[in-house]
Amino acid sequence: MKTLIILLLVSALFAKNPEKQYWDEVKNSADIELLKSYKEQYPHGVFEKLADIKIKRLIKANINIEEDENSIPLWIKGKVDYRLYGIGKANKHYKGETYQKNLATKRARRALNQSYDRERLTNKEIVEYNSLVEKKVYLDRNKRVYILLYIDNINF
Repeated sequence: MKTLIILLLVSALFAKNPEKQYWDEVKNSADIELLKSYKEQYPHGVFEKLADIKIKRLIKANINIEEDENSIPLWIKGKVDYRLYGIGKANKHYKGETYQKNLATKRARRALNQSYDRERLTNKEIVEYNSLVEKKVYLDRNKRVYILLYIDNINF
């Protein structure tokens, strides 16, 4: 019976409590600034420790995202050291990963052919270079496929 009375008192205490209402608004947010604003408004509030924990977790999650960004190959960001190359990208597709890879490869092949055109290669040179094409594949966390077709170690 005592626990029931205590629960009723606690719920009555928080029923119209502006701090509780404010916490309910920010507790599920992924915005660190909102959680910090709760701490500024209620520096010794009931949920201060929870806000601290949530802020630390969000900061750690943001650091992990930045580390993932650094692990993305430079060629996806357009920093390529090859003279003849093509990059193709395809978003996640309902037809499946094979379709997606084929689409990205087709786009990379088109870009590679454009680099051939820029270099004004003859048909004979294009056939020769096509036998030297190498391929890199990258799948990001959003299931996008990136394909790099390139020719390494060629002299013009």
